[in-house]
Amino acid sequence: MYKVFFNDSTFQIGVESKKSSKNNITQTVDLENHGFVRDLITEIEKGSKAIHFLLQNNKMELLWECFKRQFVQIPAAGGLVKNSDRSLLFIKRLGVWDLPKGKIDKGETPEIAAIREVEEECAVKGLKIIRQLDSTFHIYRSPFLKFPDNLVLKETKWFLMSCDDDQTLVPQSDENIEEVRWFAVNELDTVMENTYLSLREFLSKTIPLI
Repeated sequence: MYKVFFNDSTFQIGVESKKSSKNNITQTVDLENHGFVRDLITEIEKGSKAIHFLLQNNKMELLWECFKRQFVQIPAAGGLVKNSDRSLLFIKRLGVWDLPKGKIDKGETPEIAAIREVEEECAVKGLKIIRQLDSTFHIYRSPFLKFPDNLVLKETKWFLMSCDDDQTLVPQSDENIEEVRWFAVNELDTVMENTYLSLREFLSKTIPLI
């Protein structure tokens, strides 16, 4: 099962099932119908409420590949960084709490890109990757591409990292980062109340496991 976020709406891509998920609009997809994704995007953009689609086909991986081909794909990587006190590192960008991340440059591995992005956005050194975490997927319209072909699907590969916490944190201002801060686990309500739906779900699922 894959889950993709577009604003507050979601697409879940899975195998056909007799039971549909609660509160989802279930649609069995004909893989020959290449326009179904654009139709659903238009439906979301015209509405004022979040819509949750469950897209099904008995060939789930083929459905996923067909879904991805409808977008410009941008690979990204980032880090969930913890220190010796098990506090977690967050950035505030454009008024919203987020994890440090960015595009994977040509020739980079996801691991190298994730470390580079955390270093650049937070000015931390000595990062060590502990393990890879689940990826997240989200869709957005790029202002740098011509409408209507400016829909981007970004997969962010996440890595659990550690670093020394006796460092001065410096936000990367030219990337619109306003603040870099360590949060103890019992302080994360502040983040959860002001972050993206995709990240809130990722953190809720991931933090109990680290």
